[in-house]
Amino acid sequence: MSSSPASGSAVPTSGARIGRPPQWTVSRSRKLARLYLFSTLSIEKIIKLLADDGFSPRKNSAQKTIHKMLDNDPRYLRPESRLEMGKRISSLAMSSRRRKRKGASSCSRQNSREESCPSTSGLTSTTGPSVKAEDVPYFDLVASPEDCGPIDPLLFTGEDTAVVKPPPNDADVADVQDIKRRVSDCSTAYAMQLATLVHELTISISSSNPPSRRASVSSSDGNEPFLISPIVDETSLEAFEPFPDPGYACPGDFLTAHTRSCADFPGQRHGTGACWCSIAQETAADPNSWLLATGELSERAEYALNHPCPTQLAMRDSFGNSLLHLLAALEGFQEYLLGILSISDGPSLCGRNAGGQTFLHVLHLEWFSNFFSPNSALKRLLAYIQEVCPDLVYEADVYGRTFFHRAQSVVRDAQVLREIIYMFDPGRASRRDAFGFNPVADTDATSQKPYMPPRCVEMNSPPRDMGLSLSDPGSGEGSFLAYHARLVQVIKDSYIDPRVEDSQGRNGLHCLAEAILSQQTLVRQVRSSRSSSFSSTNNGRPSLKRKRGSPDTINCVVNPTIIVSPPWGPACPSLPPTIPQPTDGAALPTRLQHLQCLLHPSISVAVDHYDMRGRTPLMAFVEEIADDQDDRARTLQAILETLLRAPVSGRSGEGSISIVMEARNRRGETALLIAARLGRKVALATLLENGANVHARDASGRGLLEILDDEVGSARAAGDVGLYARLEACRALLTGRKEWGVEYVSRVVNGEGGVVREWKVRG
Repeated sequence: MSSSPASGSAVPTSGARIGRPPQWTVSRSRKLARLYLFSTLSIEKIIKLLADDGFSPRKNSAQKTIHKMLDNDPRYLRPESRLEMGKRISSLAMSSRRRKRKGASSCSRQNSREESCPSTSGLTSTTGPSVKAEDVPYFDLVASPEDCGPIDPLLFTGEDTAVVKPPPNDADVADVQDIKRRVSDCSTAYAMQLATLVHELTISISSSNPPSRRASVSSSDGNEPFLISPIVDETSLEAFEPFPDPGYACPGDFLTAHTRSCADFPGQRHGTGACWCSIAQETAADPNSWLLATGELSERAEYALNHPCPTQLAMRDSFGNSLLHLLAALEGFQEYLLGILSISDGPSLCGRNAGGQTFLHVLHLEWFSNFFSPNSALKRLLAYIQEVCPDLVYEADVYGRTFFHRAQSVVRDAQVLREIIYMFDPGRASRRDAFGFNPVADTDATSQKPYMPPRCVEMNSPPRDMGLSLSDPGSGEGSFLAYHARLVQVIKDSYIDPRVEDSQGRNGLHCLAEAILSQQTLVRQVRSSRSSSFSSTNNGRPSLKRKRGSPDTINCVVNPTIIVSPPWGPACPSLPPTIPQPTDGAALPTRLQHLQCLLHPSISVAVDHYDMRGRTPLMAFVEEIADDQDDRARTLQAILETLLRAPVSGRSGEGSISIVMEARNRRGETALLIAARLGRKVALATLLENGANVHARDASGRGLLEILDDEVGSARAAGDVGLYARLEACRALLTGRKEWGVEYVSRVVNGEGGVVREWKVRG
């Protein structure tokens, strides 16, 4: 959000504070957000609970603060019952970053957090809003929720008749009694819930984020979300496969996990669930697994191999791997696989696992040896694919990688690569994946470089922003307007050539997500930036001087570049019936009109295209369009659902929805994880309603709730209480009245570890 309730608490660097200090400090705003999102208290009672001798705001002041933090009409975010309130507070209590430190009772919540606890005394902020004493954390970071000990369910029950254990110290008793005095008709159990919500389930806004779950390789550029692996010998032309990072493991990799040892890659943490050994053990323990933990074939696999038939070829393991996936991944089964292709039908041949991988994605290294031999197994396989199902080689997994990416990752001979690529369509094979790699971009023998798989680095910092705003250092109005003019030009050019992209690899859909399409909005952005700038000679007051010609020359600069409506709007298809229709004959918003036209079959801009930042258009829309830009017609929801239902590579329906929705960026994030990290409530709810995988994890092994915990305690949320409130609202959506099944990934649920729950085929 452009403004936050705490923005007024920041002291200007020049001159003294002007006017009265703000009523809604950072601490009060954060408590207001928690009480609003996690309790059933009315606004009036929340005010009574937060009031003190120097603070007694009116109802409209509290409502205005809530709307600033959570946008207009946030009532749907509130718990509907005491039972739902208990569920939400229980979820907060499970957080390892919010659990009370063992032995912390020696530090009284009333007056000892600053005076008696040496680890929290004297915490102040010199660069942003001041941090009040009640916000100073007294929680220790722990490895997992299990290490905190059991949680007393009686504390978070929704029933007033529950037996409540006595508070551990006098300070807790005083808190509960004070709440009962302030909130009339309040039971002891309810007062304990409120006390826990106000005092205990806060989170540090001054400490740095905890380290990622997986050991990270250090990088000289902390903004880069991945790192290249050590250089391999470029002079050798033998097929070679670099050791992959388990953070980017897909279901096809489970079939060869037993061949990889933690000793081969020191960066792994053996036994933590984030190494290849753990992946092999967890996936092999599944009853439908093709392999045992030792790598031997299971009884199920043995029977299928001894009785090959179309029925056996249609069998899958719990992660969607077919018998063809198994035979392709293992060594020594080349001739067997070629032999059973004749009995395979279309669905078996083109089957994809939960990671979007076909059996071509997991071909063993031996398939790429001796390619120019008359009996080359790969040549015979590709010849069969070319005749029966040529589109199979262009199918992409969740990272945008095709068979050609697999070939480029193991083949060192540029001549072999050219032969493979030119057996098919080089234009279709030229495709950038999530890591910015294009297998067709560089196949010259003189400049061929070995493929380097991505490596996981620290995930807690946001990726580098390649956009441009008026707040960027050195960016003036002219640069800002020219930047958006270039975005608009790419949108225009996409109507003629759907494959056009800008210098950052963004196609027309990416640019549509970021571009400002309204002249009025551009003018408002520029003038807002001017009004918020401070003059160093005016003691921090806004400069009222007008530069010659600048306020009124915006129109003539912007007008020629902005397209008010699509060039052939009447030919665009109508919205699907599941998307809210405009009422009273109102025209569709410009962005949604362009989106429908660009996705029309006669144009068909690729909805699964990756830009150089590793984003798909869906990810770009989630990142670029904030909740406060949505309208009453729920245009943002309509945009996201239109993207989800766009055809991908000739596919449509639920298959297309899954491909677009579960695609991952170079941090291993799906659109759902991005929405959680950025506090995008509308996008989060829309993706959940459309069946997004709530068990997805990023490359550091963090799930939805862990990402929210890290972001709530980040420096970004410390300086923006609006972001803090939206992050808490996302947690409320995940743990509210619907059973989404969201769990902390460190927990074993029903005997399933994190990797099994993440990639198991649902339904």
